Amino acid sequence: MTMLIGIAEAEPVNLVSTPWLDQTGEVVFFSWRGDVWKASTDGGVISRLTSDDADERNPVISEDGETLYYASNRTGVNQVYRMDLPSSRPTQLTFHSEGSLPIGISGDGTTVFTSGQRDAWWRWANRFYSISADEPQSGEKQLFNAYGSAASVNPEGTKVLFSREGMSWSRKQYQGSKAGQIWLWDKETNEYTQPLGAEDVDKRYPIWSADGDSFYFASEKDGTRNIWHHDLRSSKNQQLTHFEDDGIISPAISSDGKTMVFRRLFDLYRLDLTKKKPPVLISLEYRGDLFNDDEIERSLSKATDASFNANADTFAFIAGGDVWISDTTLNEPVQVTKTPYFETNIVFDDARDQILFVGEQDGQVDIYRAQRTDNTKPWWRNNDFEISQMTDTIEVESGLSLSPKGNYLSYIRRNNGVWILSLANDNAKSKQVISSWSSVSYDWAPNELWMTYSASDNDFNYDVYVINISDPKIQYNLSKHPDNEFDPKWSPDGRTIAFVGRRVDREYDIFYVPLTRRLDETTNREIKLEEALKNSQSQVDSSSKPEVDNGSEKDPNEDQLEYDFEDISSRIRKISIPNVTEQQLTWSPDSKTLIFQSEIDSEKGTFAVTPYKPGSPRKLLSDQGTIIDWRAKSNRIYWLNNGTPGWASGTGSGTGAYRIAVSQIMSRSAYHREIFNECWRIMRDVFYDGRLNNKNWDEIYRKYSTQASVAHTRSDLSRVISMMLGELNASHLGYRGLSDATPAFSARNATGHLGVRFDSSYNGPGLLVAHVIPGSPAWLEKSKLQAGDRVLSINGERVDPGTDLTAILNGSVNKETTVRIEREKAEIEIVIQPTSYTSIRSLLYEDWLENNQKRVEHRSDGSLGYLHIRAMDMTSFHRFERELFEVAHGKDGIIIDVRENGGGFTTDHLLTILTQPRHAITKPRDGGRGYPQDRSIYATWSKPIIVLCNQNSHSNAEIFSHAIKYLKRGKVVGVPTSGSVISTGSRSVMDAGAIRTPFRGWYLMGTGQDMELNGAIPDVVIWPSPGELPAGKDKQLDKAISILKREVERYNAVEEIELIKASER
Repeated sequence: MTMLIGIAEAEPVNLVSTPWLDQTGEVVFFSWRGDVWKASTDGGVISRLTSDDADERNPVISEDGETLYYASNRTGVNQVYRMDLPSSRPTQLTFHSEGSLPIGISGDGTTVFTSGQRDAWWRWANRFYSISADEPQSGEKQLFNAYGSAASVNPEGTKVLFSREGMSWSRKQYQGSKAGQIWLWDKETNEYTQPLGAEDVDKRYPIWSADGDSFYFASEKDGTRNIWHHDLRSSKNQQLTHFEDDGIISPAISSDGKTMVFRRLFDLYRLDLTKKKPPVLISLEYRGDLFNDDEIERSLSKATDASFNANADTFAFIAGGDVWISDTTLNEPVQVTKTPYFETNIVFDDARDQILFVGEQDGQVDIYRAQRTDNTKPWWRNNDFEISQMTDTIEVESGLSLSPKGNYLSYIRRNNGVWILSLANDNAKSKQVISSWSSVSYDWAPNELWMTYSASDNDFNYDVYVINISDPKIQYNLSKHPDNEFDPKWSPDGRTIAFVGRRVDREYDIFYVPLTRRLDETTNREIKLEEALKNSQSQVDSSSKPEVDNGSEKDPNEDQLEYDFEDISSRIRKISIPNVTEQQLTWSPDSKTLIFQSEIDSEKGTFAVTPYKPGSPRKLLSDQGTIIDWRAKSNRIYWLNNGTPGWASGTGSGTGAYRIAVSQIMSRSAYHREIFNECWRIMRDVFYDGRLNNKNWDEIYRKYSTQASVAHTRSDLSRVISMMLGELNASHLGYRGLSDATPAFSARNATGHLGVRFDSSYNGPGLLVAHVIPGSPAWLEKSKLQAGDRVLSINGERVDPGTDLTAILNGSVNKETTVRIEREKAEIEIVIQPTSYTSIRSLLYEDWLENNQKRVEHRSDGSLGYLHIRAMDMTSFHRFERELFEVAHGKDGIIIDVRENGGGFTTDHLLTILTQPRHAITKPRDGGRGYPQDRSIYATWSKPIIVLCNQNSHSNAEIFSHAIKYLKRGKVVGVPTSGSVISTGSRSVMDAGAIRTPFRGWYLMGTGQDMELNGAIPDVVIWPSPGELPAGKDKQLDKAISILKREVERYNAVEEIELIKASER
């Protein structure tokens, strides 16, 4: 993408981030458009302090105002830099490849406080550190071992206020266990306190006051995030701002304690803390040449959709969201539409000399037609086109298709089924054929009298149906199966429907059904007889040819075909190809061959099978693409192959491509507005609650749309969309747009990890090994370190507690590294290949898991087992089932831990294990009581259980916790889950990104209450204090052990029934 640069007049400055005030509160520093700037808190023109292609943010200013500290990702990750003002060459202070952000500076100006993710725990590994304010690679020192964010260090550096938990900064009015908390750490006592108490109201952004005896914070106690003051001596709170609806973001305070600034919506505000006056908006403006031209030019080489005319000498396509037209010889495309909307679903209607597509005007999506203004010239020789609207509804149209004879246009209305529009009459009105709230895939019968389609019922089971176009009340369920079937395709001869289905385990197969009993009764011998007679045609008079219906010849009277739909599901046939997922079924024009795309025996491609003639699939093409159609005359398959329109021979003997190279000029502001519009529209139509959580969605559009259009960068646009989504106060929301260009990360900057953690209280000489991480490089026999070893040097460089190991270990990942240690008064050298911090955190999970299992084993005298479910996915489920025998076999009870489980879909699989009905006991001769495991779906567990959950148990992990309580299967211990339960999908947003689509609510069986914003409340609630879990202290697990012991006692107190053999009666 190329940006055209120009000179601009004064431009309003909005959506700044990470503000910081100087000592007197007269100057505010902030990040805007990837650089650090400053301005007067009275408003006016801003001044740029940094100028780099990287993203620079989080400014921190020294007390004297002469030194700027900030974060820049110029090395590929955020690092802390120092720069003397007014301007100088910046000095990089931190080098850890996991990144660092500056969060504050000590009162004497010698120390900068930072935050970064390291190896403190397997989750929530972010910690706070201190570094020298002057010296690069001075070595960072961890302040305390607990995760947090938005820390504020008092001037003496002895106390730290920080936030924990908290939903996204953009989310409004959340109440629940995941609400932000404010904690205070005291260096002298190394203790944590919660000065504001524990409640499910969001509190965040703590900032020390100048006297150090009180602090400011943001709270949604009155429903909007406002600024409050808390006195640590009296424990009294005072509300300072009284905004409604839109609250504050990122407050900052001057070190003299008199002035505060913060952002609200898009603007900065100043608050005088010495007077009882409302905040004052700070009007900022920019004057300069910072990419202010709205015009964007980009080169396009890929299409997102295409359609060919009848002769296949002209094709229309969509690239960059616009419609283009080209011939196949000269191939010099002409632009048909020039709109900010991303046109889709292009269809070439040759018979009426028009191109149909989905477009948008004034925020409403409809079907449009394009016609050339000069019919004496080919399409691609026209420069002007008439664009006219064909539909006019608020519902979004998609899935355009011409009927086989070209009489109708069919399309899908979002959440409202399939509609058809007669093309013979310009005044015709659309008619609904298929009613469905779900997504629909469909295909026409060749005679245009029927359709086949797949849609979901209320149990989210997709079946394949046929429906009568004239009378939609006449329809038949072809597949009638409790698993999903989809993508039905009607053969060109009208006699067969094929579709893809999943009927056995997770195996997808091709199914097809003959639509007449005569075809169903046709034998393989009759098919072979027909082929033999064809091959011998020259030897006999054509009039003597017997009539055999083999399902492949085109019937000249196909309009009069009489279908036999009664008991049709019993005629379904399967083409089974093991371990293959078939996609994009397409019939050959003669209806003999069915092609699909998949991967077979590790080879991707397009494959062919022949229904009614058993045999293995053959590879037709090595390529895969989006198939447009298969033409009989040329026997060519027209498709989009990796974004390039082209064709492939129906025999697999050749391919052709019409490469695209076009230039598109567009308005950045209009483009960004359309991205926003599409996100807003998708939420309007898809969000599971049609009331949109009682929000006026049109008003929300008006609030944010203008700011979206002036958002200059992709990241700013993403922030605006996040704010819009935050209005819904719902889970499973998010927009992921394309990233702004950032510097690449080099492997030479990757910080290696030896696999050990050092004793932070040790003062030297060397570094004292406190913990060797199992499975890490230092755990291996060939390079084993031990707790108590003193590391003296690494690669010949002496080390001590003040050494910044990044100076030695950066670039060392997977490279031989010499470590000299002292062990039992002897010095030895060991060669280690360090690994990455990401790998270390994975190993820390396994270490934590093993320690929990040992803890439960020890505290229960071996009678209880422990299993953690990391995610509600099949990988974790299969591990759970394996460990049910490996870890829990012979135990009297198990603790099932779903803490820190982000969700998935496996609750019902787990319940099948845990709630399998017990209807019989088996006992072999000389054996004991039991039940044959091969008769069960999964391994089963009927003994007592306890479930652990917490505020980070989300989605399906919450559904599981609710289910355990409702079914009374066991007690639940821990922290209430977050109340984040909506089934979600994802949709593309133009060519800009994707948005999550929370479409299905979950409701409690007993009360009918929505699980969203209604977390599962444990029978016993226990909050851990900061730092406890990383230190190995787990009150929740200990409580679960004690409760489960009692449950086991009650369970074992029930006498077993006596088994009486038939011979003993």
